[in-house]
This record gives sequence, C-alpha cells and structure tokens, in this order.
Amino acid sequence: MEIEKQNKNYRDFTFEDFLQDDFFIKSMLRPTEESESFWREYPKNTREYDKAVKCIQDLNEDLLDEHDVYKVWHLIQASNHRRRTKARPFYLIMGLAVAASIALLLYFNPFVGKNNNDNRNIRSFAHNNIPIIETTETQLFISNNKIISVPEKESVIRYDSASIKVSSKVISQETVEQEISRDNIADFNQLVIPKGKRSFVSLEDGTQIWVNSGTRLVYPSRFASDKREIFVDGEIYIDVKPDHDRPFIVQTRDMDVQVLGTRFNVQAYHADGQKRVVLQSGSVRISSAISKGEIILQPSQMYEVIGANETVKPVNVNNYTSWTDGMYICDSERLDFILNRLSRYYGKEITVDKRAAGLKCNGKLDLKESLNDVLNILQYIVPIEYTRENEIYSVTYKP
Repeated sequence: MEIEKQNKNYRDFTFEDFLQDDFFIKSMLRPTEESESFWREYPKNTREYDKAVKCIQDLNEDLLDEHDVYKVWHLIQASNHRRRTKARPFYLIMGLAVAASIALLLYFNPFVGKNNNDNRNIRSFAHNNIPIIETTETQLFISNNKIISVPEKESVIRYDSASIKVSSKVISQETVEQEISRDNIADFNQLVIPKGKRSFVSLEDGTQIWVNSGTRLVYPSRFASDKREIFVDGEIYIDVKPDHDRPFIVQTRDMDVQVLGTRFNVQAYHADGQKRVVLQSGSVRISSAISKGEIILQPSQMYEVIGANETVKPVNVNNYTSWTDGMYICDSERLDFILNRLSRYYGKEITVDKRAAGLKCNGKLDLKESLNDVLNILQYIVPIEYTRENEIYSVTYKP
C-alpha cells in the first residue's frame, strides 16, 4: 500500500515541505480512512502541518482561478530559498468542481489530465496544464516523459520533419510521436521561459518565434493539415511563414490573432492588465473577449486592451519589437511599466514607490548592459534613485 511506503520524517517538515509532498497533497484532496488514520497517528510537525492543511482548504473554499493559485504557489516557493537549486516540476490542474468548491490537483507528471478529451484543444490544454517550476532554467516539455532543461540565457530550439534540436541535444520526432500515441496524450509541447531568460524557436513550418522572459508558449510539434495554432501567455515576436491553406492563429487567454503570413508582436502576460498586438507587416484579424466584432489591424498599428477598454492606434513598431535585439525604447512610458518589464527581462525583483511609479520616460535602454547600469541610466532620465538589498531592487522618487 502507498501508506506503507511513507517513511519520511514528517517531524522536520515545514509548511513548504508539506505542500511539495505528493502523498500529503493526494491524501488531502482524495482522503481515505487509511490516509486519515495515518495523519492522525503519525508523528509530524503539527504546527506546520495544520498551516498546510489550511492552505489547501482556503484554495478550495475561495474558488481561486488557476492564475491566482499560480501566484500563491510562487509565493510559497519564494519563501523556501534552500530548494531553489532543485528542478522539480509541478502541474496545477484546475476545473474539477465539486458542489461549490474547486478541487486542486497537484501532479509530478509533466503532462497530466492525459485522458481528458478537452486537452486535444490547445487553449484547453494550456488552461489545464500550467507548469509550476522551481528552477531558473528554461524548460521544454515535449511529452509525458521528456523534459529538457536549458541553462543558457538565450536558447535556440529548432523543429524539422525528423527531429527537435535544443542547443546540443537532438531528439527524434518519431520517438516522441510514438510516446504520444502509446500514452494517448495531447501532442503539444510547452516552452517555459523563466525571468531573465529568452528563447528563439523555429517551428517545422518555417515560422520563427522570439520568446521573451517570463513567457509560456504551447504549440504542436507538427501542425494540423487545415490550420496552425499556438498559445501564448507572455510576449513573443513572430514571423509567420505564409501558407494560404493553413491560417496561423495565435491564441492567448483573452484573444485570438489570425494571420496568413506576417510579422507582429504579441504581449499578453496573464498577470498584466495590459495586452498588446503590434503589427509590423501583413495584416491580422483579432477577436477578443471584449470586442463586439473582429478587428483588422494594418501595419504600424497597435491593438491595446487595458481593463475593459480597447484601442487601435498608429505606433512606431520598433519601440515594441526592439527587445528582440536587446534594446528597450521608451516613448512616454510609465516607470512602473518599464520596471515590470525590466524585472522579467533580468529575472530580478524590482519595487517602486507610488510617487515614482507614474513618472513618464523617454529614451533607449541597452538591455545588453547589467541591470545596475540600466537603472543608472534611468536615474538620468527621471528623478529617482535605487537601492539593492538581498537581490531586491527598490526604486524611490528623488525630489
């Protein structure tokens, strides 16, 4: 029996240890008489155990959506610095409603819910399979068994008809497809870029994607015969290979961007209230959760959503795509927005006080420089100063 295998010293477990223990999670969410008896009688750190139980109960009672749980989990992980060198993947699957509560399931398998037919749809797959990864390395989830960690700051991933090339690693497409067929799992790859890292992806149809920091990209290793779909939570710049028989659709949580062949930037971090599509060439058709109809975007136009408001306006495209060349061009941009982007790009926590947050900035920042150097430049542009303590940067207004 599973319980007979539990020989861990739960007396030494912290709150975070319990929330990263698969047996604890399973016994809380799927209790049995045996598991309840085990937790009543087995010696444990009662104070930390009770806190972990309360956390699971609160998540269920408060009906948190998967993004809220995502943030809570990161707060839990951030408080446990000693585990940061271990690469231990978790998945949160939300959506199993029982009466008025939601069951939160945590798995160690990289592709969970594999018997769920909804996972054949890319948006449903992305919604149901959110990786929570305790690592600073780029992670590529290829199938049920393959997770590739990429330590490089700038990774390159290339797909062709025969293989997947990730830095120096080469994986046979045939091997991956055999595993997918055998295990009946959805044929989607997930690329997870942590803060401070970026990636370039060349898909099997010739489409090229530049993936910014803090982004999750979901895509098939091979596209269908009638359409090409990817899902983005974060920011990408994409050069779509023309194929009139297979329209290309970029999906986010709140909108779809459909093209035949074009270049554009999508900024759609779920954590941000601001979403943008900036078109460089060609044309795109946008449908979103708040649009009354489809919006056709022309070159040098930006579609922007802030809260419940959407706008289309002309822009300098280079201001929004320069990050792919390691530059950040600010054109009357709020300082808090700039610092949020810098925090993702460099993988460092940056706080800003209210008075400094609303300052508007104009200029060019060289992202190939260190974060200290970039913040020094910002001090010349706007009246601010910054301090650094325990890898946290604090920016304040300087009268």
